[in-house]
Amino acid sequence: MKVLICDDEYHVIQAIRLLVPWQQLGINHIFTASSVTESMEIIRREAPQLVITDIVMDDQNGMDLMSFIASDYPSIKVIAVSGHNDFEYVRTMLTKGCTDYLLKPLEADTLIQVVKKAVDNWKAEQESCKQRQNLKDQVQSLSNLYSGILLLKMMDEPDDRTACEELIQVNPGFSEIHHCRAAFYHIGYLPVKQPEALELLEQFQTRLLEYFDRSGNGIVLSRPGISGEIFLFLYKDQDSAVAFLQKTTHALFSSCRYPFHMGISREYGFPDQIAQACQAARDAFFFCETQAPGPMMICETAVSRPDQENTSSDRPHPHGLEKKGRSALLVGDRQEIRRFTRDWLSDALPDKTVRLSHIRQAILDFRELYEEYVSMFRRQNPDFTHDPDSCLFSYENFLDEDLTFSRDLMNQAMNADLLLLCDEARQSSSNTDRMHQIAQYMELNYARPFVQADYARLFFINKDYMCRKFKDTFGVSMLTYLNQIRIEHAKVMLADPNLKIRDIAYAVGFEDEKYFARQFKKLTHKTPGDYRAGG
Repeated sequence: MKVLICDDEYHVIQAIRLLVPWQQLGINHIFTASSVTESMEIIRREAPQLVITDIVMDDQNGMDLMSFIASDYPSIKVIAVSGHNDFEYVRTMLTKGCTDYLLKPLEADTLIQVVKKAVDNWKAEQESCKQRQNLKDQVQSLSNLYSGILLLKMMDEPDDRTACEELIQVNPGFSEIHHCRAAFYHIGYLPVKQPEALELLEQFQTRLLEYFDRSGNGIVLSRPGISGEIFLFLYKDQDSAVAFLQKTTHALFSSCRYPFHMGISREYGFPDQIAQACQAARDAFFFCETQAPGPMMICETAVSRPDQENTSSDRPHPHGLEKKGRSALLVGDRQEIRRFTRDWLSDALPDKTVRLSHIRQAILDFRELYEEYVSMFRRQNPDFTHDPDSCLFSYENFLDEDLTFSRDLMNQAMNADLLLLCDEARQSSSNTDRMHQIAQYMELNYARPFVQADYARLFFINKDYMCRKFKDTFGVSMLTYLNQIRIEHAKVMLADPNLKIRDIAYAVGFEDEKYFARQFKKLTHKTPGDYRAGG
């Protein structure tokens, strides 16, 4: 704390300095002045918390100083000192906010007691102000938080008008907003595992929050349950907000090796087009080429429209390729798993120019496929406890030493996840589970020639034991089980009148049309021709 002692008598100033135990009261800085003019200058410069002033001085009197303090520095505590026992002096000083009034000559105990009382009052008021400010900040924080929740709801449910109406009730200022822009970045597509990069990103986010809190030009939104997505909703002075984003992005990331970019939309109507603004900013972010330099901001106007952009979502993976992956996992063929991942990735990312949108879609597709493979093993073995969320297939794992996307690293990550899944499934499976795996393999490869010895070799099991165990598990021989699968597929194909029965027999795995007909009638009690005719 700071104190100012103002008196035109030097010995009075010295007496006050010596009589009061300042440090015990938490006062570390003592300033002195011999006139009101000098006191005002010190107050403007140092802003003391306590002023002890004489009432009558040469240039002006203490009441002039008190008026100045009451007007411009009302939190300062003032103790008046005077050699005149004049009630008017006392009354005037107290009405202007003076804490106490002391008569000269000063008594040490009384002076100390009065100073301590003033210090305690100042601290109590500061604590009260702090509590009020904290409460105000909490209310504002809750208001901003709830405003963000309502904005997210408007983004996800653009036709729901209740969220907008509630937003205006919570924050009436939004009633004056008619246009908006959005910016977007995704933490999952930045090298956040690098400590230096994560520190820069945290600094960036801190500056964003401070800027929006100070300017009121926007709000930071993160969607619950969707990790990594950050939306910046810009309103009021949008040009200033965009300029701040541009400046801050370059200030933090221009001189480092860590790539950073952000997508930003053009101006949209508010509230009706908030969803379009956010989607446009998101599209702009994922439009970035993986080899593009950073930092940068990609505007919506640079993004080609969906009919111009050939994304991996437009290229569904061939069903046969995914069947190939299932078969490789079931038998634990590590070499075949590697071939599958190579072919799958070539199909997912066939273009030389790879954008984040392509990689993102490939990640989503692979994770969906991975979950299907986990479900396949769980159907065979209910005790299989592998968690599909343990799949580490994420963008940052595909970055090389230069933090550039690498297809080879992406392929290695696919291999690692699938091989780990395969090994865990084999370790946890019992002989009964193995029979279900064999049955599943049959369903995937029903059209291929069936040789029991090949199955025994693929599943590392004795052939005779495999045949006995399979019949105990399913109640029929392996060949009968396989023929049932083939006949079911043949039924579907018979619905097409353009397909010849002979071709259908070959397509489902029978090498002889007559044998196919006999097996078909044995299982359905109809010939293929009668079944097709509906007889």
